[in-house]
Amino acid sequence: MSEHRLELSPGEREALGRAALAWALDYFDTTGEAPIYPAVTARGLLALTDERLPEEPQPISDVMDQFAELAALGRKNGHPRMFGYVQSSGSFAGVAADFLASALNQNVTSWRSAPSATAVEHLVIDWLKAMVGFDPAATGLLLSGGSFANFAGLAVALRASTDIDINQKGVAALPGPPRIYTSAMTHMSTPKAAAMLGLGRDAIVPIPVEASFRMDVAALAQRIAADRAAGCHLVCVVANAGDVNTGAIDPLDAIADVCEKAGVWLHVDGSYGGLAAGAPRVDGALAALRRADSLSLDPHKWLFAPVDVGCLLVKDGKRLRQTFAQGAAYIDVIADDDMSEFAFWDHGPELTRRFRALKIWFILKCHGAAAIRVAIDDNIGVARRLADLIDASNDFERLAPVPLSIVCFRYLPAALRLARRSPWAKEAGAGDHTAALNQFNRALMVEVQRDGDSYLSNAQIGDAFALRACIVNFRTQAADAAHLLDTIRRVAARTSGSV
Repeated sequence: MSEHRLELSPGEREALGRAALAWALDYFDTTGEAPIYPAVTARGLLALTDERLPEEPQPISDVMDQFAELAALGRKNGHPRMFGYVQSSGSFAGVAADFLASALNQNVTSWRSAPSATAVEHLVIDWLKAMVGFDPAATGLLLSGGSFANFAGLAVALRASTDIDINQKGVAALPGPPRIYTSAMTHMSTPKAAAMLGLGRDAIVPIPVEASFRMDVAALAQRIAADRAAGCHLVCVVANAGDVNTGAIDPLDAIADVCEKAGVWLHVDGSYGGLAAGAPRVDGALAALRRADSLSLDPHKWLFAPVDVGCLLVKDGKRLRQTFAQGAAYIDVIADDDMSEFAFWDHGPELTRRFRALKIWFILKCHGAAAIRVAIDDNIGVARRLADLIDASNDFERLAPVPLSIVCFRYLPAALRLARRSPWAKEAGAGDHTAALNQFNRALMVEVQRDGDSYLSNAQIGDAFALRACIVNFRTQAADAAHLLDTIRRVAARTSGSV
C-alpha cells in the first residue's frame, strides 16, 4: 500500500516547480504561434478527461504530461491576433505574482489576517485612482472582475439612495418602484446585478443612444424627471466608459451634471475602458471619471493582469461600510494600538479573498504606469488602423465608430455588395439584404475561429450581425490588423458557397 501524504518532499516540490516553470516559459515563448483555437470537439475533450477519481498518487511527470495535453486544447488568449471579447493578454510579471500569491496563500479578509497583503491592496487602490484621475480621498477594494465590481457598485448606490435600513428591511421597504438608468448598450452585468439585488430586471430603464451609441442625455434627464413625478425610487444612473459592444464612451460630464442636479448616484462602468483615461488618443474623453460616485475597473483587461481581478472605487468611503458591514462574534477584530482594525468584509461582499493586489503591484513595479499607457494607446492606434483598412476596402463595411479599441464590421460577399452608405445609419442594410449578410457573417465568424489563424467575436449593431475585433493585447501590432482582414478574405472564399 502506498504512503498517503499531502506534503511533497523537497525533491518532489523542486521537480514539480521546475516542470511547471519550464512549461510556462515555453508557453510564453510560443504565444504568437497559431493555431489560436484548438481543433477539438466537445465529445473528444470529454473522452480525454474521462477519468475515475484518483485514489493513489500519480507520478509528477505523468501529471505534467496530462496537463500539457489539456493545455494544448485551450484557446491562446495571449496571441496577438486574439481579437475576441475584452480578453486579458496576461503579462508574465502578473503570472509570477499569482504563483507567489498562491504560495503565500494569504486570506485577505482583514489587516489581522494578512497585514502586508492588506497594506499592498490599499496601495494598489491608490495607484489605480491615480491612473484614472479618481478622487484621491476615495476608497475601494479588489474583486473578482468587472461584473462583481458592478454588482457591488449598484449595491452601494442602492443603500445610498435611501435613509431606510434596507440591509435590515429589504427592498420591499423602498417607497416606490426602483429605477436604474442605463445606456441601451449597457453590459449584461447591470441587469444581472439588479436581479441579484432583488430589484428585478424591470428596474432597469434603458435610455436611448445617439447615432454614435452614446447615451442620449436629454432623454435621461426627461425620464428621471418623469419617474420622480410618478413616485418612483431613483437608485442610480449607470454610464459606460467604453461599452463592450462598440467601445462607446457616454458623455460623462453631461450625465454627471444631470445626476448632480437630480441628486442621483452616478456609477460608471469602466471595466473595459476606464484604464484608458491616460491614453493620448482618448483625448480627455474620460476626464469626467473623477465625477462618478462609484467606478468599476478591470485590471485583468487593460492593465494586462492575468484573471481574475476587478476593482470598485467609491468616492464616499463610508458608503461601503454602510452597505456591507455585518458583525459576527467569530470574526470580531480584537486589536491593540500596534494593529489595524480594518476588515475588508465590512467594505465588500466577500469574506475569503485572494491576494489579488500582488499581481497589479508586480506589473506596475516591473513595467511602470507609463508603459501601460503606451500599450493602451498603441492598442487604440491598431484599432484605428483596422478601421481605416476597412473603410478603404470594397469588401468590408464598418458598422460603428471606433472611440477606443473595438471595431465592429462585416464582410460583404460580391453577391451582396450594394452602394456604400453611412455604415452605422439606421437605414443601412435593410430587409432581405441584411438577413443574407447576417447569415453569411455568422457562419464566417465560426469558420474564422475554427481556422485558428485569427479569432473574432460578434456584436449586434441595430439589425446587423457584426464581426467584432477587440484589441486589448500589448503584443498586437498594426500588421496583425491587415493580417486579420486577409484571413477573413481567405476563409470567406471557401465559405461563400453557403450564401
